[in-house]
Amino acid sequence: MGGKSGSSMVPILFIVTAVSLIDGLDGSIVNVALPTLAAEFNTDTGTIAWVTVVYLMMLAGLLVFFARIAKNGAIRRILIIGVLVFTFGSILCGASNSLEMLIASRLIQGAGAAMMGAAAPMICVRYLPENKLGVGMATLTLGCSIGFALGPVVGGILIDLLSWHWMFIINVPLGIIAVIMILRIIPKDTGYDHNSLDVKGAALLFTAITLGLIAMERMPYAGEALFIVICGMICMASLALFIIWESKVDSPLLNPAAFKNWRFSFTFLSFILMNMAYMGLLYLMPFYMDVCMGFTPMESGFYLFLPPFITLILCIPISRRSDRTGRRLYCILGCLSITIGGSIMLAFATQSLVLPLLATLVCMGLAWAFCGGPMASNVVEQISEESREMGSSLANETIYLGGAIGTALFAMIFTVGAGTGNTDFNSLPLDVFEGGFVFSMAFCIIISLIPAVLSLLVRDVKKKGVS
Repeated sequence: MGGKSGSSMVPILFIVTAVSLIDGLDGSIVNVALPTLAAEFNTDTGTIAWVTVVYLMMLAGLLVFFARIAKNGAIRRILIIGVLVFTFGSILCGASNSLEMLIASRLIQGAGAAMMGAAAPMICVRYLPENKLGVGMATLTLGCSIGFALGPVVGGILIDLLSWHWMFIINVPLGIIAVIMILRIIPKDTGYDHNSLDVKGAALLFTAITLGLIAMERMPYAGEALFIVICGMICMASLALFIIWESKVDSPLLNPAAFKNWRFSFTFLSFILMNMAYMGLLYLMPFYMDVCMGFTPMESGFYLFLPPFITLILCIPISRRSDRTGRRLYCILGCLSITIGGSIMLAFATQSLVLPLLATLVCMGLAWAFCGGPMASNVVEQISEESREMGSSLANETIYLGGAIGTALFAMIFTVGAGTGNTDFNSLPLDVFEGGFVFSMAFCIIISLIPAVLSLLVRDVKKKGVS
């Protein structure tokens, strides 16, 4: 099973789908629970966003580091350890009795997810035939879509019938099953290189991402100007030192020279921006359904089932077609789908109508169906200096980095638009919430149009053997 043979394709795709399903399940369950958590812990919409942000922050900050370890010959080990750490973090999340403990437990859970996110796409590149790359990367979208589809429904039911703690506890049996499957399916690691691990680069990158997110989310809050400035300055200094260090070290964590290829840079930025817009919508929609529509968590869960279900149905056929005809058109359509969804909510948000809500959710599903496989494959194909194995993990990095920035940024934009500051979610008037939501939707439209334009500028990579 160590080569790129057709006979090994099905079990490899199965394990990649299973691992990404666990990640998708956890992400969607937590989002549907944010209004419940904000009410239970008597906090504002910005602060409760950190239940999601810290998870994505760990993914974005550690994924490239673990990807380098995996690429050096430890794909299987990183994947197994990642699932075990994720499962342990889930146990701690389920046992949490305070917001502080929950956020700390999500840090552990996110570290495990970073290992999973680093190794899973690398499996596609190493063990699948080259002409099946689009399908392989689409399985990541497929697994996440199944998880995202099940998560809101399962999460809503668990919250209404039991408690939010069970959202995390259900990850435990899934993690155990995943480890057993990995041991049986993924080939053993060989020839690990211990001498090319860029720990200093990893520390600088993690510091830049973490403090940048903190500064961004806390920006609207009164009395925190000095703290925000300090975080921002350390973030920029760490980022500058990271770039300098990576250009000098023999085995860089992320070679800055890769970004000299403008096509790769545009593709990388497009995927980040697309995920920022998508995750911003995903973060705000449960709050909108709670405040404006009056939905219970279970009802919100069933509505939030729609986007991933659409992605689940369409992602593989679209990715297969993109393998044959090119990626650019689908990347553009995916970004424009988010633009249309944001425009619908901007126009009808204050009317609290079901039909515009459904139309927006459909657009969200189409966005990932169009972009999931094609845009991730574009990141891999457009990369120049790095190997394609690292490129596959960089595709995942755009998802998590974009998700972390998008959630923190939209939390900040909503707070600015609503003018709520530290106001508890329980005390938020309807008109104030609508003001912040409409302001956020206007921002969503702008931020989703940019990657559509960037995708238009990047031509498809010519396939080998295709005239």
